[in-house]
Amino acid sequence: MDFQTLDVQGFDSALRGMRNPLKSYDKADSEWVLDYGGEHFHIGSNDYKLAKGLWKGGTEHRKWMRQVIVWVEITAPRYWWSEFDTYKIGTSANSESTMHTILKEDFNLSEFEWPNFDNGDWDIMAAFNDYVDVIKIVRDRANEAYGEKKEYYQQMLKAMLPESFLQKRTICLNYEVLATMYHQRKNHRLPQWSRDFVSWIKTLPYNEFITGNFDD
Repeated sequence: MDFQTLDVQGFDSALRGMRNPLKSYDKADSEWVLDYGGEHFHIGSNDYKLAKGLWKGGTEHRKWMRQVIVWVEITAPRYWWSEFDTYKIGTSANSESTMHTILKEDFNLSEFEWPNFDNGDWDIMAAFNDYVDVIKIVRDRANEAYGEKKEYYQQMLKAMLPESFLQKRTICLNYEVLATMYHQRKNHRLPQWSRDFVSWIKTLPYNEFITGNFDD
């Protein structure tokens, strides 16, 4: 499983809007900073204190978090995606098309997320590729004899894919959604949540607003 952060945007605009209710714009002290690591947004002490206070006030007060947007490329097994798909509000995704690519080449172990890679795994993979070859033969004969469309056989194979098959999606979501996911999944029995997802969260800027793990 793999997480690749593509972009994080919106801190500057979100924190500006955070000050609208009391019109406390004169206290804003965040800024863009240029250093050896490139340009990044630094939250000033005044803005940080207010953002933290709103965070502790709950979701109805920390609306600014919904305006910090994250784009991430995730490669994960189908069984993980089935759980991720419970989060439909505040997310959008573009996925690799299994349907259009499934019969293009043989499968190999790198396309699956299995707990162990022993001889038994290789035997299973060889058997699965034998099954794929049979489907291709039947498809080709059917195309010649009956003119049947290959999509039928792609659908057949897609239905037989193991849940460990890896799929890549580009996901767009916000800090509030991530906070919900983090607190619901950080102790999940699947290591893809409790290990991989949590580890990725900790690489995001100002991730304490997601985890709630402030220094004080």
